[in-house]
Amino acid sequence: MGLLGLASKSGKIVVGQKILRHYIISAPREKKVIVFSSNFGESVSQILKKCKANGILHVELSVGKKALGMCVGKKEASAVGITDEAFADGIMKIFFNSNVYGGK
Repeated sequence: MGLLGLASKSGKIVVGQKILRHYIISAPREKKVIVFSSNFGESVSQILKKCKANGILHVELSVGKKALGMCVGKKEASAVGITDEAFADGIMKIFFNSNVYGGK
């Protein structure tokens, strides 16, 4: 969770449904990661489906949207996209202990 805070302070995250949808379909990056809270709603579940359909790596945390929001300096956040490949790599290593990408 500390790495998410650092990414946020560095301006390397995106938050919000419309922005996340654009992030998923935007110019290809080798490493895209979206982190989801445990209690996201139906509208955010559509973003999760887009991640799966587009092979975007995603992590579903065991913390709620208030805790995830607090990590990134927001009141609440159901989902957070990581826009920097180095931060994406770090999150991948933390949650999956791997360098393999692809959202599977």
